[in-house]
Amino acid sequence: MPASFIQKTGEALPGLDRLHNLIEGIYKPAGGDYALSIASMLKNPYADRVEYNPDRSWYFDYSPKAGSLKSAVNASLFNCLGDKEPVLVLKQLSDKTGPNGTRYRLLGLGLLEGYDEQVRLFRIRGMRIEEIYEYLGEGMVMEDDLIDTAIQLEALEAWNPFEDPNRRLYRVNAQKRSQHFRRIVLGNYNSTCAVTGQRFELNDIVEAEAAHVISKEQNGTDNPKNGIAMSRSVHWAFDKGLFTLSDQYEVLIHPEAKAAKIQNFPLFELDRKKIYLPDEEYFHPHQEALQWHRDEIWGKFAG
Repeated sequence: MPASFIQKTGEALPGLDRLHNLIEGIYKPAGGDYALSIASMLKNPYADRVEYNPDRSWYFDYSPKAGSLKSAVNASLFNCLGDKEPVLVLKQLSDKTGPNGTRYRLLGLGLLEGYDEQVRLFRIRGMRIEEIYEYLGEGMVMEDDLIDTAIQLEALEAWNPFEDPNRRLYRVNAQKRSQHFRRIVLGNYNSTCAVTGQRFELNDIVEAEAAHVISKEQNGTDNPKNGIAMSRSVHWAFDKGLFTLSDQYEVLIHPEAKAAKIQNFPLFELDRKKIYLPDEEYFHPHQEALQWHRDEIWGKFAG
């Protein structure tokens, strides 16, 4: 997110003035007892560090503000720790000199699990989507923003190639889930076909589609690692097995498909060419998904 959204959130989300003022690391709204959010800046004197875990969780070691631990902002974090109130965690990715200006990643809601006096660090653990439900109340409906969060968090969890019916996400209407998967995958690829580099986007009209590597017919997961943005004809060719992708993300045209009668079909000119990938590595197609496609679709193609 750009800094402008974080500091002027109310312009996009009426009712919430700001997520963080970005003046100092800990943001406690005036008159409140709890910190609303914390931000780890690119340049700071603290020992902040984040680590991702295979179960979709993350840990963040965060320093209190220098000075007295009884100051208002430090006390607001200790209040969160004592009362198990979550905080929103932000990590700065770039400053104003970057190509996209000052931007922050919203890691999500975190629970403070403890404070180590010797190293002067809070231990914060990212909340799983199930915990967010428990915090907000079991009776709530899974809203759009939580579906987006649940799908994106799948990219950080231990890989499971197929839908898990025991997870709340997969109890959401399949059509609704598909809409969110499409939005996330197209966002990761900037609405651009990963294979041809083609892009057409005009308001809500987007030519590219969100292709599942392991098909939905085979209960393939909605994990973004199981998705690739492809133009319509490329998506069709991928589902039919005319081509697949190597572990190095290179296009592999099936030898039998090369015998087809073609005209103005540029896909076949891309054999052994590497596809375009998202900037974030944890959104790259999973190797096991690609292997499944090579074995089950491309490997069984018969021209």
